[in-house]
Formats: sequence, structure tokens, C-alpha cells
Amino acid sequence: MNKQSKRSVAMHKRHALTHVRQAGVALIFALLALVALTFGAVALIRAVDTNVLALGNLAFKQSGLTAGGRAAEQAMTWLAANIQNGGLDNDLPGNGYYASSMNTLDIAARSADSANVQALVDWDDNGCRVNGRDVGEPTCVQASPAMQVGEESVRYVITRMCVAAGPIVMDDGSCARPPIPDLISGSDRGGGGESYGQQLSSDQAPAPFFRVITRSLGAKGTVTFTETMVHF
Repeated sequence: MNKQSKRSVAMHKRHALTHVRQAGVALIFALLALVALTFGAVALIRAVDTNVLALGNLAFKQSGLTAGGRAAEQAMTWLAANIQNGGLDNDLPGNGYYASSMNTLDIAARSADSANVQALVDWDDNGCRVNGRDVGEPTCVQASPAMQVGEESVRYVITRMCVAAGPIVMDDGSCARPPIPDLISGSDRGGGGESYGQQLSSDQAPAPFFRVITRSLGAKGTVTFTETMVHF
């Protein structure tokens, strides 16, 4: 083999080796790109799953709030029908109504794991058990009968914003009520600008505030609470 042939063979080998090295580098970059694309796809899937979960939770929350609003309307209708003739001066547990404010009422049983368990609501008719266990001897408040609103099972508790049950004594400060104007003013029809007024009587004074608490239990175990202040 002459020198020219040997030189050609050597150049061919160098070109082949360079081609192999380039192919190896390209493979490494392809693998890195594939890994990056895989991580991007996983992140995108997780982001989509998170958004879908958030939208699902929002839908459940809106459904619970809507059902709670319907239950609050039912409770207000019941209040309006029973407010006359002292019908709301005493507790009516069968209707979920209590004539005192019950300031220590723990509607979500957050105090169940503490040493000072507050008054709980028997939302599930299980004696105010929390996670299947007895939490001691708290005051167990009965809720209204359950009503079905779509897929939501809703119950409510109504408390009159007064210190204690019994007839209301005007101006003794025992009940929270809307501001009562001292005078009802009006202008003289003659246009003289003189104002006249008269004292409000007890039957004209607004009723105390009532607090309506609802709990909606969804088909997938979602729980939503609402609270509404109302007066007549």
C-alpha cells in the first residue's frame, strides 16, 4: 500500500471517529431535551389537575352556599310566621330555635379537641359525637329537621340575640336590636317648616336580631356553613 492510500485510510478513520463523536453528543442533547419535555408535561398535567380540583371545590362551595341561602329563607319564613303573640319567647328545639343568643355555640366543633368543649350542634343526630367519639358532656343543641336542596342536605339553628329566654322587656338592654329612633319627625303641611314628633310605642319597636346558622352537607361530604342576621 502506497503512502497516498495510507493517508486516505487514515483520513477516513478520522472522519468516521468524528462522526461517531458528533452522534454521541447529539444523543446526549436529545436525551436532555426529552427529559426537559417530560418534566414540562408532568408539570402541565399537575397544573391542570390542580385547576380542575380548584374548580370542583369552588363548584361544591357555591352549591353549599346556595343551599344554605335557601335554608336561611325557610328559617326566616318560619320566624315571620311565629314571631307574633310571644311565640318565640321560649326554646323550640324541634324546630332548631333557641330564645337566647348562645354565645358559646361552637357550630363546627372546633373546640372538641380542647380541654374546654363548648356547646355543640347535633347536626348528624349522633349525640354531638365528633369523629365517632364522645367529647364529654357539652351542651348538645338540636338542629332543625333536614331539608334536601338539590344534592345538599341542609339543617339550621336559630338563636334570638337576647341574654335569656322569656318575654322581652323594652329598653332593658337584654336583647340586641336595630337602633330605635326616639322621635318620628314630619314636616308641617302648611310649609312653615315646624317639625312634630311622637314617641315610639313598644309595639312599634323593632324585634330583636335573630341569628340563622345553616350547615349544608354535600354528596361528596363537603360541608358549608352560613350565618345570617335578620330582624323584623
